[in-house]
Formats: sequence, structure tokens, C-alpha cells
Amino acid sequence: MIAVGDELLEGRTADTNSGRIQRALGQHSVQVGGIQVVPDTQQAIMQALDRTTVGDIVFMTGGLGSTPDDISRDVVAEWAGVDLPEDATVRKQLEKRWARLGRKAGVGVQRQCQVPDRMQAMTNPVGSAPGLTGELKGRILVLLPGVPEELQGLLPLAVAWLNEQGFLPAERQTLLWRTGQIAELSLVRKLEDVVGKFPGFQWSWWLTPWGVDVRAAADINQTEILSQLSDLENEVTGQLGSLVYSRKMHSLPEVVQSLMLKKNLTLSVAESCTAGMIGARMTDLAGSSGFFRGGILAYADPVKHNLLDVPLETLDNHGAVSQSVVVAMAEGAKKRLGTDYSIAVSGISGPGGGTDEKPVGTTWVAVATPERTFAGLYRFPADRERNRLLTVAVAVDSLRRSLEFGPMQSPWNDDDTWCLLSR
Repeated sequence: MIAVGDELLEGRTADTNSGRIQRALGQHSVQVGGIQVVPDTQQAIMQALDRTTVGDIVFMTGGLGSTPDDISRDVVAEWAGVDLPEDATVRKQLEKRWARLGRKAGVGVQRQCQVPDRMQAMTNPVGSAPGLTGELKGRILVLLPGVPEELQGLLPLAVAWLNEQGFLPAERQTLLWRTGQIAELSLVRKLEDVVGKFPGFQWSWWLTPWGVDVRAAADINQTEILSQLSDLENEVTGQLGSLVYSRKMHSLPEVVQSLMLKKNLTLSVAESCTAGMIGARMTDLAGSSGFFRGGILAYADPVKHNLLDVPLETLDNHGAVSQSVVVAMAEGAKKRLGTDYSIAVSGISGPGGGTDEKPVGTTWVAVATPERTFAGLYRFPADRERNRLLTVAVAVDSLRRSLEFGPMQSPWNDDDTWCLLSR
């Protein structure tokens, strides 16, 4: 994999695309040999290509835009010694795209219409720059835009092309469990006995924005190992229980949205320490207007009182980061916005503000259902950014559990890593 971009080397942007590609290829038992991150220069890109060998599948990301520093197409064509003509089909597609947006195609579009000889263009479902695939100098090349959303839209098409051309080995048989509210090491320890019982499987663990994923895989020709698949699945599923929010590659917000829409329920949020992050994640997906009504960012105590009806004496006696306050916040948002469910959070994310009684990371999460309101006390161990992200993840997952368990049951259990107390 070759990631092109000065912004990656200067720290202005993180390379998240390589991970996406690795996960997409992992299903096919493809071993990534290395990742090169190079600047937007001809010499650097050519040297990176020269480090690959005949027979390699080479993914190159970035440098497919319309600005002068987007030179990946040009460099690949020169490196392979092929022409770089304009593709009439791509030109037509891009002109239609700009027309739909009420704009005329700019000068830079000409660059995006160019396709190296012996390569084919893939229509970009998200942006303008097409992806490119083909065989040059004995390498199997896949060129994708560096914008993560555009790469994600094109990646399934690229993998499908590789598979259709016979460049990928057969898919592995895999089982996936996506978990929330448990730390990675805790998850590994929880499954130690199961892993030891099924040694023939390939186990993988990785962090996600919503928790930790665990995958067990075996090649399809490992008949004896595959015969144990059902037993393994039952044991892992039994061990993990409600920690699992999905068995497919669905995000936690996707799962929650599906449950809310299926049950015809509505949601509101009341946020203090996360200041809108939960509402943003709950509305990332198209269709969220079908269940999400809105939220109140009650960062300051007067706002908690004036907009969420949190009693002043409760704030004075217990402090903003307390069970009484977060429960009142959830119930206030539920009443004010007229929803079936509401989630509320209030915490000390850091780096300052902590005390001996309530150190940095102390966070209360409340879920108000149509019947009851539940609250959980968390103690997160990280810095401000990570503590806020963990708060978002556990709040959304607690809502997910409440929807699955029912409105009268607490959404927390003893396996939750950071939850100290639930009521």
C-alpha cells in the first residue's frame, strides 16, 4: 500500500485509509506486505512503486484530485511508460455530476478525466475523482482517492474487480463479534479458554470507535477446522452476551437507528461533557430524522436548570457530575422534546476539574425509557479526547441495550469495563 500526501507526513491528516483496505482484504487472506507513506512528488512516488515487485497487488491512495499537486495518475503513467489520454466516458460522467450540482466543470476536471493506458476507471459514488484499476509492469494496480469517504465508496468495487479477475485467493470463513463497553485486554482474557479450545482458528482483535471487534477465521479448505465453526460460535456468543452489538459490519449507530425505526420510537439527548458529539453521531446516517428529535447542550449549570429543569438545589447539593443531575437531565430532555427515550451525560473529561472524590474521567450516563430512568457511573482512564469518545460510545451502547432488554431493565452488567455503579 502506498499512501500519497504531504498532509500525511506533516501530521495534518492521519492515514485511516490503509486500515480500511487491510480490513477489506483480510476477508480474502491477503497479507499486507507493507505500507509506504510518501510526499506528493514524482521522485517519491516512483521510488515507492519501484519498491514493489512483479505480481504484487498495489493499492495507491491519494493524488487523484484536480489540483496541481494531484500527480498520482501522471506518475503512474510515466513509471509504466504508457500514455495518459482523456477518457470520454469519465468526462461525460463528471460533466453530468457537475450539472446536477448546478455548476460547470472547472479546468481541473480535465486531470480527473485522464486514465493511463491499460487501466480502467471506476465511477466514484461519493465524489468526482474516479478510481483506477489495471495491470502495469507486472503489478496489479488499484488507485483510489485519499478522501476517506470517497475511498470507502470505491473500495468494494475495487475488491470486486480484484476478485473477478482472479487476483484474490478464496474468501475465508469468518465469524465476527462487535463489542462495546469492554476494554481490549479484558475481552482477550474473557475469551482465553475459548481460544485455547479452538487453536486452529485465526483470531484477530482491533479497536473501533465503538469498542472492540473480535474475529475468528479459517481458510475454506481447512475442512476439519471448519467443522468446529458452529461450536465455536455458540461458545463465544455465550461468553460475550450483551457485550455484542452486531455480528455484521454494522456500526453502533446503525444498530440503534435500526432498532428505533423498527420499534417506531423517538430519541432526544442531553449533553454536558460531550457538547453535541452524541447528537452528531446519531445523525451521521441517512434516515436518522425518522427517530432523532434533537438535543440540548447543557454545558453550564444555569443551562441545565433553565432548559432541562434540573433543580438548583440538586446542582448545589450533588454537583453537575452526579446521578441526580444526569437523571434529571435525561428526564428533562425527554419531556421537553417529547420523545420516548432520552440519553444524558455529565462528566469530568479533563485535564483539569477533578477532585479526590470525583477524579478526571468520572462520568455519569443516564437512559430514560418510557417506563424508568437508569443511571451508570463510569471512570474512564484516558485523556480529554479519549474520555469524551468513550462517553459517546458507552452512552449509545447503553441505549442499544435498553432497546434490546426492554424499558424496565437496566442496560448495564458486571462485564462492563469502566462502569463502577448502576442504578
